[in-house]
Amino acid sequence: MARIPESFRAFQFQTGINHIRDAYRASAATLEKAHADAAQAYDDWDRMGIDGRVYDEDGTLIDSIEITRAEAARSAFLQVSLVREAFIMTTYHYWERSAKVWSGIQGYANFYALRDRSSFPVSPQLENLNRLNNLLKHDISRIDPQLVRDRPDYFHNGLLAPKPGDTIPNPRLQLRHEHVEEALEIIRASGPAYPYPRS
Repeated sequence: MARIPESFRAFQFQTGINHIRDAYRASAATLEKAHADAAQAYDDWDRMGIDGRVYDEDGTLIDSIEITRAEAARSAFLQVSLVREAFIMTTYHYWERSAKVWSGIQGYANFYALRDRSSFPVSPQLENLNRLNNLLKHDISRIDPQLVRDRPDYFHNGLLAPKPGDTIPNPRLQLRHEHVEEALEIIRASGPAYPYPRS
């Protein structure tokens, strides 16, 4: 049986990253457009000058354009956050599956075994991406102190109130578009290189 040329393996790996990137950008663009369309609809309603407040029989405000807009903004934020998290995990697992093939490891292998047996260069940020993936996959409410120290930009500037018994408030994970794009580049740099246009 003929061995697959390394150049084809590199082409296959880099093309896979491009497919993940294109899928992420299409998903993000769709969510951004939906959010922009909703914001435009609220603005149009405001310009019409119609009172959008709704009261119950006791005169208590129970709904308004402002409340609906705030709920839509929260929903849009959650949707975008979930898409970013999903694509970061997808990107990392793409490397993990690929690294198992390159190294010949079958079954379970931890990150360090895969990294150390890789015959390709590995990005210095790959370990942090592994930590981020584990945080997302296993328990997003748990904070990895090493990741907070190494990548504080993954976390919200503000702090959550401490849980009962805690003395120090916990930072909250808040990933941005740039973090997904960076994850793609970390994985791209952690496998066989191919001179493939990236756009």
